Amino acid sequence: MELFHYWEVILKFRLQVIHDNMPEAWEITTSDQRSEDQVTTFIIFCEDENDEPFYFRSFGIENKLKINCIPNQKNKKLNLLNTLIYCKNAGLIDYIDHTYKLRENVTENIWCVYDRDFENIDLLQIKESDDLNFTTSIDSALQAGLKVAWSNDAFELWILLHFEKLPNAKVHRNYIYDRLTDIFKAYPSITDKFKDIITSGDFNYKTHLKRRVSFLNFVLPNIKEKTEQAIENAISMESFFHGGIPYHDCNPCTKVHHLVKDIISFQI
Repeated sequence: MELFHYWEVILKFRLQVIHDNMPEAWEITTSDQRSEDQVTTFIIFCEDENDEPFYFRSFGIENKLKINCIPNQKNKKLNLLNTLIYCKNAGLIDYIDHTYKLRENVTENIWCVYDRDFENIDLLQIKESDDLNFTTSIDSALQAGLKVAWSNDAFELWILLHFEKLPNAKVHRNYIYDRLTDIFKAYPSITDKFKDIITSGDFNYKTHLKRRVSFLNFVLPNIKEKTEQAIENAISMESFFHGGIPYHDCNPCTKVHHLVKDIISFQI
């Protein structure tokens, strides 16, 4: 646990920044007694600052379902550590048997959302330490009682699953961005807005559609009605990886559908 305490000191300032920027609606309860009309709260620590938070917030329902997304929490272990530190200071976890554990009576749904983000475009050049960093960060989060909606290689894999399945072979996120670029080029609202860029050959999903306004205006409206299709495709993809396969070897794969299904269950 020396490593955790080391990072706890390093990230203490980051925690204060997170706390200072919390919305007033961020209310933590540790009671397992809820009134029938009480708002259900999801607390989601996101790696990204645009598409991930805006996507999940779109599921919120006033006076019924509150989605609190904490953006820009970095990836892998930094995201996990930020989450653990916040939970520790909020009194949501206890240190038991040499590990931090989320208290059983915590009623909020606390999730970490982060990507693998391959460290090298040549997948054969990935270091073993990078593989282990991804897998052990997930193991540590689950051991602490947190939920993890990870994607290997990128969150945009979840976006792509709204339109198509992926081949059963390892892919780098560049492949995902290229497919999304081709798909969104075909949408009239996209081609009208970016006509000059598209015809010049410079249009691409990562540069033009991951930004806040573009994601809200062009991406989100075109995927919301395809949520069930994305879930089905994600489940089908997930079925390829079983029998104790390390998380870093599960590619392409995403667990975002578990978070989405959990959120949707509270919309009813």
